[in-house]
Amino acid sequence: MPMRQLVLAVLLPCAVAGCANAPDFPAGDAANAPFPQIVPISEIQAEVTTTPDEDGIDALAARAADLRARADKLRGTPAVDDATEDEMQDALTAS
Repeated sequence: MPMRQLVLAVLLPCAVAGCANAPDFPAGDAANAPFPQIVPISEIQAEVTTTPDEDGIDALAARAADLRARADKLRGTPAVDDATEDEMQDALTAS
């Protein structure tokens, strides 16, 4: 019996894998394209030049202030109206 289970354990996954669709391989120029070159991250970072400017910092500070004001406004607003809250309370007491 263990031999039978071993054969099933090997053949069943192979049979299931045989039912899968073949992957789509590129055709034409893409099929003969070279593999991408792997380069160290330090080379990539050396190509990127960013300088912090005051416009970016001011824009970020303005956005943060807008989000804080919006959060303050939402804190005083109930999530549901009174009628819906009453229905929810009635449903809780009925169960």
